[in-house]
Amino acid sequence: MSMFENVVTPRLHVKQSWVQPIANLPVTNNILDIRSEKEDVQLKESLERSIRAACHEDGEAVLPDLLLWDEKGLRYFEEVTYTPSYYLTNEEIGLLERHNLVPPGRFRHGRCFGLLGTYDDGREWLRRPENKSRPKIVLSLGSTLGSLPRAKTPAFLSSFCLGYAENKPSFLVGLDGCKQEARVLSAYNDPDGINRRFIKNGLVRANELMGHDAFDLDQWDVKGFWDAENGSHNQYYFPRSNVNLAGNMIPSGRKLLAVKSHKYDAEDRDTLCRKAGLQVEDCWASDTDYNLLFLKPTHSSLGELMFHDDPSFYAHCLMAACWASHYNMSTRIIDQKSGRTTTGHADGIHSRTLEILNSFGLVDPIIRQGVPDVEMCYWGPNKDNGEIERRKRLSSQSDSLSQYGQMLVNQGGLEQILLHYLSKMGRIAVEWNTRAETLTVSPGNEEGDDDFPVAVGVTKTANGNDTAEQTETIHARYVIACDGAQSCTRTQLEVPMESHSEHSTWGVIDIVPITDFPDIRQSCAIQCPGHGSIMTAPRENRLVRFYIQIKGDKELERMAQNHSDDTPRALINAAERWISPYKLSYKHCDWWSIYPVGQRLVKEYRIKNRIFLAGDAAHTHSPKAGQGMNVSMQDTYNLVWKLGSVITGVADPIILDTYESERRPVAEELMKMDSVLVHAYEQEAKDAEGVDQVRDEYSGFMSGVKITYAPNMLVAGNEKSGDRALAKNIAVGMRIPSFPVVNQADGSTIPLLNVLPSNGCWRLIVFSGDLRRPRVWERLTSFAESFSQRSHLAHRHQTQNSRRRGPPLETLLVHASPRTSINLMDLPDIFHPFDDELGWDYWKTFADDDASDPNSGKAYAGYGIDKDQGCLVLCRPDQHVAWIGKLDEMAGLDNYFSELSR
Repeated sequence: MSMFENVVTPRLHVKQSWVQPIANLPVTNNILDIRSEKEDVQLKESLERSIRAACHEDGEAVLPDLLLWDEKGLRYFEEVTYTPSYYLTNEEIGLLERHNLVPPGRFRHGRCFGLLGTYDDGREWLRRPENKSRPKIVLSLGSTLGSLPRAKTPAFLSSFCLGYAENKPSFLVGLDGCKQEARVLSAYNDPDGINRRFIKNGLVRANELMGHDAFDLDQWDVKGFWDAENGSHNQYYFPRSNVNLAGNMIPSGRKLLAVKSHKYDAEDRDTLCRKAGLQVEDCWASDTDYNLLFLKPTHSSLGELMFHDDPSFYAHCLMAACWASHYNMSTRIIDQKSGRTTTGHADGIHSRTLEILNSFGLVDPIIRQGVPDVEMCYWGPNKDNGEIERRKRLSSQSDSLSQYGQMLVNQGGLEQILLHYLSKMGRIAVEWNTRAETLTVSPGNEEGDDDFPVAVGVTKTANGNDTAEQTETIHARYVIACDGAQSCTRTQLEVPMESHSEHSTWGVIDIVPITDFPDIRQSCAIQCPGHGSIMTAPRENRLVRFYIQIKGDKELERMAQNHSDDTPRALINAAERWISPYKLSYKHCDWWSIYPVGQRLVKEYRIKNRIFLAGDAAHTHSPKAGQGMNVSMQDTYNLVWKLGSVITGVADPIILDTYESERRPVAEELMKMDSVLVHAYEQEAKDAEGVDQVRDEYSGFMSGVKITYAPNMLVAGNEKSGDRALAKNIAVGMRIPSFPVVNQADGSTIPLLNVLPSNGCWRLIVFSGDLRRPRVWERLTSFAESFSQRSHLAHRHQTQNSRRRGPPLETLLVHASPRTSINLMDLPDIFHPFDDELGWDYWKTFADDDASDPNSGKAYAGYGIDKDQGCLVLCRPDQHVAWIGKLDEMAGLDNYFSELSR
């Protein structure tokens, strides 16, 4: 790593002409030793872990490549660069010389430093107060980035920019793009064995760290291979015969990876820069595709958006990150834990949450892993003998609400699915073992939209313990606090919560039950005389979740308060007594917890305009309806697309006011429903309103599909949304109901919601009516012409919004004609747009036709749309209906968008 001042005139990398006496070198070429004192300790620990993995684990064993770069290794590598076949260094120097990239004598007011240390050391040095404010260019020459894991390189590059509100570093990066096998193999496998000596020195360094000859150098060889599939040259240590390593026998065929050298062709370089948030300002390339790239951070008005974690319901934090990954904004997510949830916590996923997950393409693995919640059984005491008996068995949910019913699945499994999605997107990675210590908003900057007024002091710890390793101040435009019921953010900013009920205490336990209770694999609500209630939920891998209200049992209450190790057994023993005459025991307990539950609601969701509370940080309640994780995920799903629109410059920050106006009423309704449900559970009189009646009354709310946002600037009121009778069964403010429609091009049937993925797009769904009727066809043609000529925001987005990935508005057509009576290419171009590379888009036109599928052909009737008149339905990026109008009401659509634009 280097920083600029004066530079020696580049010369061809020939050994005899390159070496100069020290006296002839410019005195300003300083080497700064920035090495951490812990480097050797950490490297030894990493080496020991690698050796254990090599001895006991399958798969590719990897030794730390930092072993290669001790003082002797640096000298050996210098010799490698002089070998005739090692083309990388000479080609890089040739580019510098030929293009005069760093002309000597031009940097009288700059300084050039060589930094001696690891990349981590260099990153921390650059962030020191005395260095942070200075303009700087970071050099990464010799294609050294190629030695990093390809998946981690974008985050590595972007990490040099983190923590900078301004004066972010620029980069001059050398990358080898040559993927010619013969040339690459020759470069890393010279006939004189000079490269092999450099690699084998890593084992010498390993022995020095271990304090003994863990590796018998005579028994190990070095071999290099070209990996065409991954575009890398890989060098391995091979035992020549079976060898002893750390007391374990390593067979001769077992290879240990020393280092990979990834090659970056044009496509690879584009992907790297995009994922790292960097743009290529200039590029110089050799004839054989060695490249020098001058890179700068992409302009973003955000800087860093930072997420906190919630130890109970972490999924809503990941949901926010999934949304954010679709916007070209710098985003960070920190978590004080060392990894995802493994056992316990939330376990119920309702219909609307499954629809949302499906919009990210994530519902299939959840369905495979989870258990369908099909039936709900209600049990209560027999009035004669007090023993429990089944009173009702009902469907958990009406099939008409959604294509998805309820699912029961481990929260950790859901988190892993979301983490995999983030990894695939490649833009956001969770920063584990990192906690927020301080949070401040600069006075007077709450209203600005071009600065970074939020300062978050964070600490990186070692494996989650309290020993701080690194500290950093993150400057952000916005912060989403998902830090739970005991929110540190809420406490620091002195945001009060209102209590809506008395506290109750619950025991929650996941076991593999041994029982004769007949409904153990169904969800149950069990009223227990004198003891409150028990709820059960079947789970994956034979598990069953028990929610046990701790009431009336003094000994159990004492154990619960002390969190005694005997609590799980005591909980199940109590449950067995309460469900008499049935038996209940277990041998495997997967997880348990005791927690007090009370209804509390924060007074404000948005603090100082810049900080947003979500999930348990904003509202808490009982677990009886399984709403916690669902409402929390829907909080962040509602918020982040709005933040993305503001940060990328396509919407006014005023739309952020709608987060509280839309989500606070949901929390208030949740409190109301929870109170009624708690009351129903705790009633023992036979004439009390039953739990099943409450669940039936609130089924639309509990499933999430009937939640309807009141009119605001994102939900048109009656005066702005035309004639509501155009679509009698579509409520403006509610997520659009889903009916099967038939793809015009291929005849496949698909639920309408499935063509509205969560990628940041608005959708204007054109219900044209029956196109066999001449006036309907004429109306559609006229609409298409008017739409193309309008200057409303939806149209301006197509040309102005270059920073967001993908179009901001899609236009979809659902007609009411028999599919075979319509030719796709006869329709206006906006319903089958053409791309020079991809051709026609065949996924924007659909028919409400039951000719090939009896389940389809019901959309117009289901939506209450007249087939002669038709209508327009505008859906927000979160699938909620924003506006309804006639096909000739372009002025209404124009007015709607004009209020949202900057």
